[in-house]
Amino acid sequence: MKLNQILLKGYFIWNIPFLFLACQTVSSSAAKQVNPKDCEWYVVQSDNKEDNYNNQLDIYAIRFYPDGNYTLCADLLFEQGKWQYNEKKKCLILTSALKETQDDLRYLVDQTINETGMKFSFYHGATIDRLNPDEIIKVHAVANQSKFDPYQQSMHHWRIKPGQPETPGQILQRVVAYVNFIKALYVHAKENNLENVGGSWYPQPIRFYSNKVSMAYSNELVDWYNCFYNEEQAIEGYKLISEALMKVKIKGIDDNSRNIHCCEQLLEALKN
Repeated sequence: MKLNQILLKGYFIWNIPFLFLACQTVSSSAAKQVNPKDCEWYVVQSDNKEDNYNNQLDIYAIRFYPDGNYTLCADLLFEQGKWQYNEKKKCLILTSALKETQDDLRYLVDQTINETGMKFSFYHGATIDRLNPDEIIKVHAVANQSKFDPYQQSMHHWRIKPGQPETPGQILQRVVAYVNFIKALYVHAKENNLENVGGSWYPQPIRFYSNKVSMAYSNELVDWYNCFYNEEQAIEGYKLISEALMKVKIKGIDDNSRNIHCCEQLLEALKN
């Protein structure tokens, strides 16, 4: 589901140079290094309904960059664009790169820091009732310690639907770029000590599980098809991964290591 407007109440922490409470999953020394303008905000899964109240977008992560770019990852939603802090309104304005109307703007205003961590409060209209937010999500911040960044724009050129049919070589290049993204996703997770690399914000023609890797079913490929000129060419890309997967022998001490090893073997098989 896509919301036309999102408002977060209060004061955005852009003026706080370092964040402490938000980084509950990293060491205290690493927490002091987190810059809210240059970090990844992950939704914390909680049994307390008040921590993640009515999360309609089903947000997985929001990545902010100091150059004004951002990436928002949610259920079946991948959005990149520009952020700008509005000093007068005390809010962060997100403008999607695919913005078509003024309604596509997203507004972020305040976070709440308390003894249990950090929460973002969302509003769907200009009227803000601090006691009755439309949505609440509990989040923590992570400063990327890896040279890999799966959220940066350059990692997602394979998503751009071509305007004309592609050659077999171009389809292969698109598939290789996708597998490189998956590898970056898991290397990034391993080097940042992220155990749960998930979300449905990217196509998954190949499915990773704790004890196996398999290809997705045809009814799970709609977003994969959208990355190619047509369904026929998307299926060709799917076949390339499937054929490469048959040559893979997976090993590793944990899920991230096994998935990285799988991606490396897929890339090697795709060369041949």
